[in-house]
Order: sequence, then structure tokens, then C-alpha cells
Amino acid sequence: MIFKGHFDLLKQPLDFTKTTIYSIEEGKEFIHKEYYYLNGKVIKIINYLNGVLSEYQYLNDNDFEIRFYLFEESITEKKLDSIKKISESNGIKLKENLTEIRDGKKTTVYTGTYKYSGEYLIEENYIYPDSKYIIQHNWNKDKSVCEVIHIDEPERVKYTFDKNGFLKECLNFQYEGSVKKTEYEYKDNMLFKLIEFPHLTYKKNLIGKGLKIMGKAQFMDEIEHYYSNDKLLKKEVVKDYETKEIVRETYYKYEK
Repeated sequence: MIFKGHFDLLKQPLDFTKTTIYSIEEGKEFIHKEYYYLNGKVIKIINYLNGVLSEYQYLNDNDFEIRFYLFEESITEKKLDSIKKISESNGIKLKENLTEIRDGKKTTVYTGTYKYSGEYLIEENYIYPDSKYIIQHNWNKDKSVCEVIHIDEPERVKYTFDKNGFLKECLNFQYEGSVKKTEYEYKDNMLFKLIEFPHLTYKKNLIGKGLKIMGKAQFMDEIEHYYSNDKLLKKEVVKDYETKEIVRETYYKYEK
């Protein structure tokens, strides 16, 4: 999900037609992803880490499709894997359909529809050939908290926003007693740092609402984001939360 103040690579950065994400290790450059743009929109994404090529085709102002190709050694050997069709209205997604391609045959994986209260998403409905899956987004009155509940599944996510609508905390409950916590910090209305606590335990308070975080998190990372004067994302630095040692640096290069 893209939140307020988070850099959105699905939108064309200024008048650049290509963005490359890469890292440098032992003097060698490793490309992670490439984004290509036209007329303000992304038209192609190459994910070298996962071997996926995504091609975007805009059918009209509200409808577009994404063709996903898989490749291994070379992108020239890509193979069509699936097609996702999306319908929007004023930038808000209303419907999504995913079709997979196997041996030249098309099979519907799911059809998703989305309900809103104003601009706020309140429910996702996914219909599969043999089942139905529902995700509820429950907002509080002042829209500072949103609980995302996966019906019939243990997963639950709680988002907390500040008074200006910036995401401040995310709690991802995978199962009872375990939670992944992410905290967010901003500078000049742009995401500066996020701190990930991947393995925490908790218990519910007996009196009142809320949770009590128990134990000590391990393998925590903090990720800092650096921008140009034009608010283009230039670099991400991943540090060990306790030692502050740099684990990884990721760079963003923009081309016209």
C-alpha cells in the first residue's frame, strides 16, 4: 500500500522516463528493479530479483491491465504467466480480475470488488472458483486508526495515523500472541525512517483496551530515506537497530 508521504514509483517522477533501483557490493552494481514511464504513468516494471516483467496497458481513463511475465536468466526468454485487469474511478480501485495462463489456456484466479465510505476503503471481496474471501477495513470516527481484518483468517493489521493523515505505526498480527511492529518517522512531509520489529509477543490488557508488548524484539532494522531537492528518493540505508551498523544501501537513478 502507498501511504501519504511515501514515495510512489507507480507515478512518473517529474519528467523522467526511467527509474533504476540498484545496490553496490564489492564495487559491483546490482540492479534490483527498473521502472519505465510514459505520459505520467508507469508502463513497465522489470524485477530482476524475482524474475518478473510487468507490462501496463491503459485501455481508457479508468481501465488498465498488467501482463506478468516470468523469466530466469534473460528477459528475452520471458513467458506470460498471468494478466490482471483493474477498473478505477477518479483513481480509486473498484474492481480487479486476475487470470493465469497455463499451457496457452486462461483460467480466472479471482475477481475482486472494493467498497468505500467516501475516499476510505472499507471492504475487499475476492471471489475464487470455489470460495469467497473478505477483508474488512474498520476505521474509527476521526480516521486515525484502521483495523484490517481478514475474515476466517488469523491475520489482522492495525494502522495508526497522526492528525495530518501520515501513517505512524503498523501492527501486523499473524497469529494470537505474535505481532510485527513497524514505526514511521517523517521529515518535510516525506517518509524519513521506518523501524521494523519483526518478532514481538503481546498480551491483551485485562482492564481497558489495547495491548501490552512483551519480551524483546530481535533482528530489528531501521531504514532511512534520503531525497533530492526535488523530493526524489535518492537512497535507502538499512541499519541494524541496535548496533547502527549499515546492513545495505539502495540507490535510485533517474533518466530522461
